[in-house]
Amino acid sequence: MTEKLQAIRKISNRLAIALAVLVLLVICGAFLTLHRPEGKFVTAPIAAFSAGIIGGFVGLQRRLKLMSEDDLALLANSWVYVCLSPLVGGILAVVLYVLFISTLISGDLFPKFIPDSNELCIEVKKGFSTIFAVHGESVDYAKMMFWSFVAGFSERFVTDIISKFETAPGPADQPGA
Repeated sequence: MTEKLQAIRKISNRLAIALAVLVLLVICGAFLTLHRPEGKFVTAPIAAFSAGIIGGFVGLQRRLKLMSEDDLALLANSWVYVCLSPLVGGILAVVLYVLFISTLISGDLFPKFIPDSNELCIEVKKGFSTIFAVHGESVDYAKMMFWSFVAGFSERFVTDIISKFETAPGPADQPGA
């Protein structure tokens, strides 16, 4: 077996172990969520994060055969580098979720979340967590999970979206301002 194949095998084994640990954590988190009082635990950002991480695992696994031997050696010899891509995918998925709830990204292909009108729910959540006091239809959560997976799978997807905001004209750049 060549060095490249040995490195891919070692990395794939590490990815499988890390993914198994993640699945175990998600199952434990889902169990804890089911036993929490309503309105006390925000699950959508955690679900987006988890889908982004899984997308990161799948994306990294698909890229292995295309990587140089130096990149493979780096991944094969470091747990940090193996877990870094999926972690970044999870973070980008949460950033994408925030873009959805802020309506900075909208359209039929994307989820639409509306603020909760239940004052009890808003009263329970104070501070920063109120931005997550939103809800959508079942299909919107399915769309969120899909796009969160895509965010992890293709890190460029979210960074390209962010770049568009970077080059978009601001209020001071508008004609007549």
